[in-house]
Amino acid sequence: MTLSVIVPAYNEAPTIAEALRRVAAVGLDLDIIVVNDCSTDATTVEIESAAIPGIRVINHAQNRGKGAAVRSGLREARGDVVVIHDGDLEYNPQDFLAMIQPILRGEARVVYGYRPLGSQSRLYRLGNRFLTLLTNLLYGASVRDMETCHKMWRREVLEDVVLTANSFDLEVELTARFLRRGERIAQLPTSYEARSAKKLRWWVDGPAAVRALVRYRFRR
Repeated sequence: MTLSVIVPAYNEAPTIAEALRRVAAVGLDLDIIVVNDCSTDATTVEIESAAIPGIRVINHAQNRGKGAAVRSGLREARGDVVVIHDGDLEYNPQDFLAMIQPILRGEARVVYGYRPLGSQSRLYRLGNRFLTLLTNLLYGASVRDMETCHKMWRREVLEDVVLTANSFDLEVELTARFLRRGERIAQLPTSYEARSAKKLRWWVDGPAAVRALVRYRFRR
């Protein structure tokens, strides 16, 4: 079973090469797709310096956001299973080995890696908990970490779906699609070390996530 790893990257020059080397060392049959979202730093050079055999790179001509980057990666994914992985070293790709097991055993087609959020600031921690609680109330679910980047699923689950999210609301759209389709989301702990500089703007992305949760819940 091949695992497509989609790595959206925007100005990740300090970390992207090491992040890709860690992904390549996981020990699975991997299809690694990096989407360079019009970075203005040395991200392109660092991707090349990682020298990962078989890696595919998609370059956006303009910055379009994380959601758009993931959607570009999904269009090129060849694997039986797909996972999203950030290029900033917050997450450990070795967790893929545990996450893929419920899929291999046929217990679930979607797996989330939920984070220990103690390393986040109090504001982000409260925001994550609120959005996860709202998700569970709206969708009758029991998700532990709706905003986690580590979302893994069998590709056919969304093969007939046209995703539209361009920014961090991608996390909302994916979760809403899975839950509205009745997918059981298996959940496992995932490693996480929050970085100090966040690209997420809580005063913009937080309200946008709330609106998206309501919109995806009630639209056809």
